[in-house]
Amino acid sequence: MLNEAFALYQKGSVAESAAVCRRIIDSDPRNPEALHLLGIIEAQAGNAPAALNLIDRAISLNPENFRFHLNRSLVLQQLGRPDEALLSCDTALILKPDYARAMNSRGVILQELERFDEALDSFDRAVGIKPDYIEVFINRGILLYDRGLLIEALSSYDKALAINPHCAEAYNNRGLALQRLNRLSEALSCFDCAIRFKPDYSEALNNRGFILYMLGRFSEAIASYESALALAPDFPDALNNMGVSLHSVNRFEEALANYDRALAIKPESAEALCNRGQVLLVQGEITAAIDCFKRAARMANNPAVHSAYIFGLNFDPSVSAATKQAERRNWAARYAEQLEPVKSHNNVPDPNRQLRVGYVSSYFRRHAATYSFGGVITNHSNGIYVACYSDTRINDDVTARIRCRADRWRDTAGLTDQQVADLIRRDRIDILIDLVGHMADNRLLVFARKPAPVQATGWGEPTGTGLPAMDYLLADKMLVPECERSLLAERIVHLPNFIGYWTPDQIPLPAPLPAIKNGYVTFGCFNRLEKLSPAAVTSWAAVLTKSSNARLILKDKALENAAQRDRFRRIFAGYGVSADRITLLGESDIASYFTMYNEVDIALDPFPHSGGMTTLDALWMGVPVVTCAGQTISSRLAAASLVSLGLHDFICPDPDQYVDTALAVANDLGKLPDLRSRLRGLMAASDFGDPVRYSRALENAYREMWRHWCATRTM
Repeated sequence: MLNEAFALYQKGSVAESAAVCRRIIDSDPRNPEALHLLGIIEAQAGNAPAALNLIDRAISLNPENFRFHLNRSLVLQQLGRPDEALLSCDTALILKPDYARAMNSRGVILQELERFDEALDSFDRAVGIKPDYIEVFINRGILLYDRGLLIEALSSYDKALAINPHCAEAYNNRGLALQRLNRLSEALSCFDCAIRFKPDYSEALNNRGFILYMLGRFSEAIASYESALALAPDFPDALNNMGVSLHSVNRFEEALANYDRALAIKPESAEALCNRGQVLLVQGEITAAIDCFKRAARMANNPAVHSAYIFGLNFDPSVSAATKQAERRNWAARYAEQLEPVKSHNNVPDPNRQLRVGYVSSYFRRHAATYSFGGVITNHSNGIYVACYSDTRINDDVTARIRCRADRWRDTAGLTDQQVADLIRRDRIDILIDLVGHMADNRLLVFARKPAPVQATGWGEPTGTGLPAMDYLLADKMLVPECERSLLAERIVHLPNFIGYWTPDQIPLPAPLPAIKNGYVTFGCFNRLEKLSPAAVTSWAAVLTKSSNARLILKDKALENAAQRDRFRRIFAGYGVSADRITLLGESDIASYFTMYNEVDIALDPFPHSGGMTTLDALWMGVPVVTCAGQTISSRLAAASLVSLGLHDFICPDPDQYVDTALAVANDLGKLPDLRSRLRGLMAASDFGDPVRYSRALENAYREMWRHWCATRTM
């Protein structure tokens, strides 16, 4: 009967095997092999307590059986009792020192206990016992991957594939390591192999979809997620990732449905909740979006999710400057306080030598944030040694232009925060600049480790980080007034403007004022839909109702979504503004984007989150910008640029004056043509519109920061 039970188990007839075991135990309660086999079956059925009881009974009858102790260890792992599992595993190895399976299991337990060096030693010893043990190489690779040792992990997976070239799990894990190393095409090939050898491999299909998403191949990504979900309909990660890809192609309603399904299955998924908030923000549901961000940040110990909440607060008109900065300090206390920043640096304290400046960003590519600092890097003088630490996933022509100017370029996408910090320290960087802030894919925890003696943040999201280790915020007098400085963790360094203006493209010349040929004034806003708050849209409706023949152009990729176009038409119709006065445009190429400004007479800046580079684009095309400057940094972005150009009359303190100013400018068509013809020249002659002059102003600021460190440093 025992032989029959084993045979049934081995051919997969588990229920029949269990029934035979029970008949044996009924007639022979002291049969250790039947007790042990039934224990294994109960464990596989998810009934770990019963499994442990059965295996313990088997061990009491035959304590020298090493297999019993190993399987007891596996059940204890299932019960979440790793310390006891390790003891049982060690007992199995005492009974059979050359037991490779137990040595492998020991490594898995030690990894769970975060005893990583011992875990690696156990895996290596298992390989020494059984050189063709493929599971050990896979587990060893997982350990190395989790420790950020990606090249070593790849080597382990390659050894597994040398043993079995058709091992789908090894290909899948290899793909994950290549993804972290930003070798996306190779990763995609690995996931394709995993699926070829295991067509029902839903995890590999999900991972393949994510690579396709990162490569910008959104339709193919969605198809891969659909295949994964056809195999595993309740796969929360695939549902979440599907939502992200659907969002990228402006299918917002479907994205929300996928996030809701993911959260129904896995309510603790902070990523899905956070991503849900991103869609709600685009749809104008600001309160609901912020609630998603806040709940996600509270439920997960995830700095990226918490940063998304911080960034989201910029869009909420009800949140004060003090509250925003307090949340940044909360982030630093939660994720950075436990890190040990470098206390002293051995950089040569010569105040006049060439400075080694490092720039850290995931946006060294075509991106609005890059245009704000690209002119600085590409125009630095010989007094600055430029090092770039790039997490940029997809490189393009802008990447190439910046890289050509860098004296040192480091691709850091596959490195841990500690590895990046160590690299910066080895490169002897004097001044380290964060270009991202709390935007996605930031490296603020590198800065928390203080790898450079002087650290500053600016340009990307110039609202402060909350990090005690961040010395300076690059800003200007308008962006951060005196009364607000005490709220920030950083000291303020004044530049001619908080952002510079640079573009890698040929930009068309401004056309004559369109109102002259049209017979009516056209207002425009080309900012992201997330910034178009209900309060701003209400003000625009007031402008249009008080100027009966004026038009409005809104342009953003999210307006390719029909529901969003309908939403704006309904809003304006509610104020009596007919649909023929509203033009809603989606995404276009750069040339068409700038050309469209030739159809706009006056730009309307959104609030409470103002426009940064979009404001400068409008001004460069001769289009004045009316803004409502509020009580937070993010509400003063456009105002700061207008002040830098002396255009104070376009800055308003409240929505009522905003409406009045927009109407006053529209009603004074005698002045607009002259202003339109002068704006580009005015910007080009400014300290921030000329990249060379802006770069020199920044270099002077760097020199002052460095001199201060040299004068005050501690050994």
